[in-house]
Amino acid sequence: MNIRHRPFRAAILSCLGAIWAVSLPGGCPAMPGDGMPPPGPIGGDFASATLLKLDAEGKVKLASALAGEKVDVYDLGPVSAGDRVMVSIVPAAGSVMDPIAALFDANEELFAVNDDVNYPAQLDSAIDDVVAADSPRFFLGVAKYQDEGAYEGTVQILRGQGVPVPLAQYVLLNFDGGTVNIPSEGGPITVEAFNSADVDPAYAGDTNAIKVKIAQTVRQNFQPFNIEIVTSDEPAPPGDCLSTIFFGGSNTLKFGVAESVDQGNRDRCDDGIVFTNDFDDPFFPQPTTEGIGIAIGNVAAHEAGHLLGLNHVADVADVMDSTGTASTLLADQEFKTSVLVGQIFPIGKQNGPAILRRVLPP
Repeated sequence: MNIRHRPFRAAILSCLGAIWAVSLPGGCPAMPGDGMPPPGPIGGDFASATLLKLDAEGKVKLASALAGEKVDVYDLGPVSAGDRVMVSIVPAAGSVMDPIAALFDANEELFAVNDDVNYPAQLDSAIDDVVAADSPRFFLGVAKYQDEGAYEGTVQILRGQGVPVPLAQYVLLNFDGGTVNIPSEGGPITVEAFNSADVDPAYAGDTNAIKVKIAQTVRQNFQPFNIEIVTSDEPAPPGDCLSTIFFGGSNTLKFGVAESVDQGNRDRCDDGIVFTNDFDDPFFPQPTTEGIGIAIGNVAAHEAGHLLGLNHVADVADVMDSTGTASTLLADQEFKTSVLVGQIFPIGKQNGPAILRRVLPP
């Protein structure tokens, strides 16, 4: 995501020193009632979360402002499997704030997060998803991406909408080359068939051994989950919809990239790429043939995790880590419950296994 530098122009909506939800014209809040929280400062963590009182339609309006490192946390009360939660957070009129919205369950584990609906055209956030499991408390967090300012928004919970049934998911490890479209990379990327000599001339002749180790590593990472990992050297899976990880090309800034973080696994046919040309450059000493296969396999599993809706975390033993050095990719990684990196959301954690089980068939 690109950083936007803009002057701070937003005024904090306050009255008698407290920021409340649902302001009347003139900046002072309406009296508390259905569809709004009680008066007082908005909580800044899960323990102090401000309880929202939804109206008869399950709605509530919000209006607040964020400065410094403050995060607003609201308690939406209990939810049940099948409840549909819809959130829209936008900059207030005249505000330069770019809000991030996130939903968490009672374990303070991420359910959904969204920054921009359509960056850079819309610097607002929206979530529309169905809860898969009962939770005695459900939290909404609002943070700023960079600039301070005011925001407003709505939350609505529609009860008993039914839990979607996950469909079968295949992931293809494509070693044959091809073209992948990654919007964040500026468009299509075309790669040739995977050749270990492109990783480094020292690996010339090791193409098959490295491909085997890549596939073993990805399959090991996904072994606890109902997902089929196939390679381009094997018979094609049934149907014409599968997520694909390509191998090839080069990038001096990253090991790989996914088409998107596909929250809820709505697109079962999306793509990612591992930039394998000169892949070993950041490593010292140079990995063995087996080691480079493990490292590439961990990156492939990481990008596949994004395609299944997982975000970055701060734990070098977690497949979704984004904080470690190149050498951490040589270790045995797994999908874990780990703290989110601050760029995703300043508080909370991600239960990778639970999310994968939610979006994959039982």
